[in-house]
Amino acid sequence: MPRFHYRALRQSGGEIEGEVLAADEREAAIHIQDAGSYPIEIAPFSPRARAARARGIARLSSRELMLFTRQMAALLGAGVTLDRALALVGADSAAGRRARLASALAASVARGERLSRALGEHSVIPGHYAAIVAAGEARGDLGAAFERLAALVERNRAIGQSLANALIYPASVLVVACLSISFLLGFVVPRFAGLIEGFRTAPPLAMRFLLAVSALFQDGSLPVLVLVLLAAAWLIVSRRDPAFRVALSRRILALPQVGALIAKIETERASLLLGTMIEAGVPLPAALAAARDAAGNAALAAGLGESVRAVERGERLTAALDASGTVPALALELVRVGEETGDLAPMLLKASDMLKKEIEATATEWIALVAPVSLVILGVIVGLIALALFSTVLEVYDIAS
Repeated sequence: MPRFHYRALRQSGGEIEGEVLAADEREAAIHIQDAGSYPIEIAPFSPRARAARARGIARLSSRELMLFTRQMAALLGAGVTLDRALALVGADSAAGRRARLASALAASVARGERLSRALGEHSVIPGHYAAIVAAGEARGDLGAAFERLAALVERNRAIGQSLANALIYPASVLVVACLSISFLLGFVVPRFAGLIEGFRTAPPLAMRFLLAVSALFQDGSLPVLVLVLLAAAWLIVSRRDPAFRVALSRRILALPQVGALIAKIETERASLLLGTMIEAGVPLPAALAAARDAAGNAALAAGLGESVRAVERGERLTAALDASGTVPALALELVRVGEETGDLAPMLLKASDMLKKEIEATATEWIALVAPVSLVILGVIVGLIALALFSTVLEVYDIAS
């Protein structure tokens, strides 16, 4: 019997998508109406169209994914059935992309698909998300799986927000400094050059130096900008090569101070994800593969990929991670203790907590140092420019008087 894809309105006003088996479109419409919905669109089923619809759902932000996960955890934890929970989330007209995702998942579940498989068909959902849901399905406790996912998503979002908030002030100072200096060198100083030429007298030494810097800025800013844009375009194109991404990531990790901080951030996320997935019942190789796919640093992802193959060969996780050369010693030691005691998941979560504290402490120290230093440097540069301009004005005034 032919299969049809449909979009319909519920009596509550929410929109739902799904598939139905029927002899023709008229019979499909009757089935949809018998189910209590009003069909908007009915079309023959197409696997390609279904895949396109799955890709067409816009990517969820970390906040939207957190809200979706927390809603599902609360509803399933309260005893609401899966199809009803998805229907409630999908009926929320203010939810936007979350509602469309929930409606698409509800349609897949109504066809008899497992939720984990339906989640895996949507590129907007991370791979580890579906793996944890699959483990919850195997245990018969989806509510607990979504609770773990909610805690994981909230923790990752909180860390990302704390780092972003820590960088806002130094970044704003740097932007203001660049704009202020560019304005002075590009527009203010050249006007004084014309004033000095009119009096036909040698400007002060500070002003001559400032004029030379201004001329260099005006002549070289455009070529430098072009070179920067070309370098950025080359970098974007080159990053498509996996070997280049790994090599670049290794160079970044080798940077003093900065590389160590990036390694800690990536390892904290990987430890949290691994600990959560193992605690949820996901096999270790699958958990490592999910952590590899979620890694933001290509070198760490490559190391985790090697660890997956090593663990599948029967090696211990500690040895596999140590061979990658990208995991901090603290995390390796806790993983070793977890393997020896049989409490790998708790040790991974403990490693994540300890790394999180180190990251926050390092970020706080850097902000406490960078913010005042950047302000002092900005003040000194602007002050020297103002001093040179002011001394020139005084000399011109003396000549004129």
